[in-house]
Amino acid sequence: MQGLGQINILVGGNNSGKTSVLEAISTYCQPLDIGEWLKTAGRREIKASPKIPLDAFKWLFPQKNEVPKPILYLGETYISGNGSFQVVESRAVYNEIEMLFQSEKDIEDSTEDWLESYEDLEYKSIRGANIELKAILRDPPEGIVLFLGNEVSENFEIWPRQRLISQSNHLYPRLPINMVTPVSHRMEKLESHLLSQAILRGLKDEVIKLLQIVDAEIVDLEILSLGEFSPSIYINHKVLGFSPLSSFGDGVRRLLFISLTLAKVRGGVLLIDEIETAIHTEALRSSFAWIVQWCKQMNVQLFATTHSLEAIDAMLDASDSETDVVLYRLEKRDSQTKAVRIEREKLQRLREDLGQEVRV
Repeated sequence: MQGLGQINILVGGNNSGKTSVLEAISTYCQPLDIGEWLKTAGRREIKASPKIPLDAFKWLFPQKNEVPKPILYLGETYISGNGSFQVVESRAVYNEIEMLFQSEKDIEDSTEDWLESYEDLEYKSIRGANIELKAILRDPPEGIVLFLGNEVSENFEIWPRQRLISQSNHLYPRLPINMVTPVSHRMEKLESHLLSQAILRGLKDEVIKLLQIVDAEIVDLEILSLGEFSPSIYINHKVLGFSPLSSFGDGVRRLLFISLTLAKVRGGVLLIDEIETAIHTEALRSSFAWIVQWCKQMNVQLFATTHSLEAIDAMLDASDSETDVVLYRLEKRDSQTKAVRIEREKLQRLREDLGQEVRV
């Protein structure tokens, strides 16, 4: 994808790879953090679980490849970038492995007469994976002697039903990044500390203005702790009074999730899958204007997918000629996907003057 802008819109037919582009960017921005890969695999499962979704993890890698026996499966991804980020190339290698074992009961049963039954012992197998994450750096970080040359790597071994605690080395280069999926505002709990961060950065009043686009009766946002419950976000409403966030519709919850996530990734990258989700068409322009404004002020690069022409038109209306907006149309041909770049001026001409379809 050549000539990325600050605001990047991805369009294309179903299964054209729009979400996969967002996933690739998320791992590139934190190339040696296994936790980012686990979150990506977990989002594909659409369920919260502390256990590693090994099958979903495997399907983040190419599946059509021939590997020599006895290798079970070997997959590799590769991403490169030429922006100002320290990482020039990011690679990940997934190598499926197998372990033989006996259950504890089998071992107990065979302890007394193991000499006689040694040859008859039955072993079971379990498949896991060895993950190698690599990054080629533009220049090794100054003053850090741990880096030998421009290549750094981390290795991880993962198994099904295992808890893996990521202890990524924070000395490695990374960009703040977060993804908002079409169901994030329902599936993920908005922690009160996110609102606290927005308050400390002077964003609370602006966040309230964004929510008022959907519901003009919203007065304020508060962090309240009631009884034995942990602190939660409440909305002070002219009609409802103090009400938990969960009592409001998808539009309010979605925009609040986006705004607090944006504040979290200052100086980094925000990924929004199906940006128009849960936002009424009449509120699209005003909502997008808020998002564009604060992406500029907080130096955040936005990548957003959409299926909606209304969303594309609203993004054009919400940004001025100085806004760096680029649209990429993903065209899938056989096993390859081509990204056709349309800059803002041409996009505006195609939509406003000619009324052309730009999604497919």
